[in-house]
Amino acid sequence: MKNKIRIIPLGGLGEVGKNMTVVEYNDQMFIIDAGIIFPDEDMYGVDVITPDFEYVRQNKHKVKALFVTHGHEDHIGALPYFMKEFPKVPIYATKLTAGMITNKLKYHKVDRSVIRIIKSVNEVFTYNKVKVSFFGTIHSIPDSVGIVIETPIGNIVHTGDFKIDYHPVDKNFIDFQRLGEIGKQGVKVLLSDSTNAEKEGVSVPESIVAANLEKEVFQATGRTVVATFASSLHRVRSIVEISEKLGKKVVVVGKSMEKNIKLAIQLGHIVAKEETIIAQKEANDYPREQLLILATGAQGEVMAAVSRLSQDENKFFKLEKDDTVIFSSGVIPGNEKSVGSLINNLLKKQVKVVQKKEIHTSGHGYQEEQKLLLSILRPEYFIPCHGEYRMLVKHKELATQVGIKEDNIFVFENGDVLEITSDGASVGEKVQAGPVLVDNSGLGDVNINIMRDRRRMAEQGLVVVFAKVYTKEKTVSVRFELKGIAARLDKPQLNKELAEAVESRLSSEKKEGTLRRALIDDFVDVVYKHIKRRPLIVPYIEFIRD
Repeated sequence: MKNKIRIIPLGGLGEVGKNMTVVEYNDQMFIIDAGIIFPDEDMYGVDVITPDFEYVRQNKHKVKALFVTHGHEDHIGALPYFMKEFPKVPIYATKLTAGMITNKLKYHKVDRSVIRIIKSVNEVFTYNKVKVSFFGTIHSIPDSVGIVIETPIGNIVHTGDFKIDYHPVDKNFIDFQRLGEIGKQGVKVLLSDSTNAEKEGVSVPESIVAANLEKEVFQATGRTVVATFASSLHRVRSIVEISEKLGKKVVVVGKSMEKNIKLAIQLGHIVAKEETIIAQKEANDYPREQLLILATGAQGEVMAAVSRLSQDENKFFKLEKDDTVIFSSGVIPGNEKSVGSLINNLLKKQVKVVQKKEIHTSGHGYQEEQKLLLSILRPEYFIPCHGEYRMLVKHKELATQVGIKEDNIFVFENGDVLEITSDGASVGEKVQAGPVLVDNSGLGDVNINIMRDRRRMAEQGLVVVFAKVYTKEKTVSVRFELKGIAARLDKPQLNKELAEAVESRLSSEKKEGTLRRALIDDFVDVVYKHIKRRPLIVPYIEFIRD
């Protein structure tokens, strides 16, 4: 039997989020990342969406390890759910990423003993004839890595999320020498970040953003609030440094921000004087102009720190006229409405709001950065990943511009399979890789039928019909309840027609199961005549034989 590599993206293709990739060499399986994506507004009762683990479930005897590229939710958020199913799979991550995973597993009450720390990017892990090594990357969070899986057939490289920043705020430069060595050794397959494949040129360095942000903080009046992502720790580092330079105290608001900053300080990614960061309860001990509030909620999340401040729901201090709120973040597509609502609330309080593109940058490389990495690594085969379908297609176009053969580039969807042997590459049979909708109430996964019912209830309302069928007398009594329906009804007439529908079906349907299903359709038609809607119908039918 020929040696074979199989590469299977289970998430992260055709979407920005829930990244997860399986790499197999013969009977050994290695997993890269396990992230989540957040639900759309119409996914009622869904907390998060994870990749489908079914393929891993079917092949769990092959799994050797799971490697994590960095600590963002779209790469680590599904780990608690994964570890509940596969508690013995070791998780390898750098120190900061491992710390963030530890906090997450602890919150979900999942065993953390399987976490293994990658102490250095020079570390190599060996599994029979397979070696796994790393290279440092630059992203919006420290301790990010790319992954190299060396096999006898060839090497697979996964970049993780990356940008090329020649002026990183933490002075951890991208290791071009290491990348050159990887390229010289030969790359059989490259999987690379496609997020900004549609953006021309190069991304703005984080240090430039820091300089622009300093100007805004310097000019701000009153108490200054800076809203950013809790996991954008390079940005957070800059904000703390700016505060110290301008003589301001930093108040951290938001549990995720507090945890991440505490961890980053412990590991040396943020350096702050002991007196710089103060507790919320101490805020009123200082003049308003001396305070900088570092807050979560830049996307308008209802329960996050900035939203609560806009509603006067912080018990320690309130925003007042001429305070300044600076948004050091972009608006994620789909969040425009919630961010707009948040800004409206802030402006109603006569707070100054600052939103400028110069005070935010992406952690993902633009076209010229993507082309440079492709040129250095020179892969034989290329799978664009981490992006919506149009981004993957654009990344393919960029790859052809630097000399990669078009036939060797695979624009995949989740579940597609690339198989590599000594004879070349081919597309294998697709595996199950749909989204898994998770309800964190403990009630389990939300299947598509439940989701459909929830949407129908939200959009059309609910009708519960209670019918008693007296089989001996061959009579029917019916009553109903409406929820979420505002139409004025002739209730006696509706009640009469529902009863007639039951009587009509009784004459043709004898089996109770068939009768119930048929009555649902009949009830929908009857109700539609009265309210011009097709609500969710829940029938309760009782057969009384005495």
